[in-house]
Amino acid sequence: MTMDLSTWHGMRMRDPRRLVIGSAHWDAPLDRTDAKGTSATTEIAAMLSRARKAGLRTIETARAYGHSEAQIGRATADQEGWRVLTKLSPDVHRAGLDIAETLDRADRSLDESRRALGRDALPVLMLHRFSHRHACGGRLWRKLLTERESGRIGALGVAAATPEEAWAALQDPDIEVLEVASSLLDLRLHRQGFFPRARELGRSVHVHSVFLEGVALLDPERLPPFLIDLVAPLRTIRSSAARLGVTTRALHLAFVRALPGASPIIPCETDSEFEGLLADWASEAIDDTRIGQLVDSLPTLDSAAVDPSRWPTSEKTTGTPANQPAARSVATMLA
Repeated sequence: MTMDLSTWHGMRMRDPRRLVIGSAHWDAPLDRTDAKGTSATTEIAAMLSRARKAGLRTIETARAYGHSEAQIGRATADQEGWRVLTKLSPDVHRAGLDIAETLDRADRSLDESRRALGRDALPVLMLHRFSHRHACGGRLWRKLLTERESGRIGALGVAAATPEEAWAALQDPDIEVLEVASSLLDLRLHRQGFFPRARELGRSVHVHSVFLEGVALLDPERLPPFLIDLVAPLRTIRSSAARLGVTTRALHLAFVRALPGASPIIPCETDSEFEGLLADWASEAIDDTRIGQLVDSLPTLDSAAVDPSRWPTSEKTTGTPANQPAARSVATMLA
């Protein structure tokens, strides 16, 4: 059987192994159950079983994601091959903390992550706040470099809250992994040529906020006034999905699927939701030309529109770094 280049390219783009499972919503205690008696632990086990069958092996979490690390640790305790990306606690440093306290907090965060995940070595450790890269005159980062050199951390990275932070991180040779925000509603890094450049430099890039905290999947006519700039783009996306006979979710996934070298982080809370996400990811109804035409028709929105930390409802997620997943989506809060 012969295979032309476009078919081969399409298969590579849709390879589910590119996906990263987002666990920001896996924050429930290990023994908590819902009204039907189903525990979060049961749902997570089902999702990870489905993920393994599809070839996925990467999970994104953070010390700040409640019980997420513990949930992952329990679910993967008897399984090998999982690559877990976690983040240092966002409160390891702030104005007024001295070097000793900052380093002590970092030690506690690392110890707690290792204990929760059940691992002596963390495959990937990222800073939750890019500003911590130079905290205490760089002492915090040098401590993490030492941990990497000793084998207790596999790779080091940062979560960039803004395009400016993403570009700054890209110029830092010590940063191997970056987490950035990009979506059909947030085209800033895409239009700046960030993703091809990151691939040229050999960086590993993970893309979060694919659905912009769930707002991307809402009815545009129901958005509150502070999200008025998102109404027209969402209408355009919805119309395009209707013409193609696909879900709007499939279009959002097709956009990040086309980003060169990027590994999209897909947030999910239930196995049925995860099953639908995998099906939309594999959809062949949307090719490069169609997604390119859609992207060309959309505006480049500024941070006030696409950065959840700048929305009025961000008061409900106090402490969440800019444009990074909160414990619950803003869409849920608006519903």
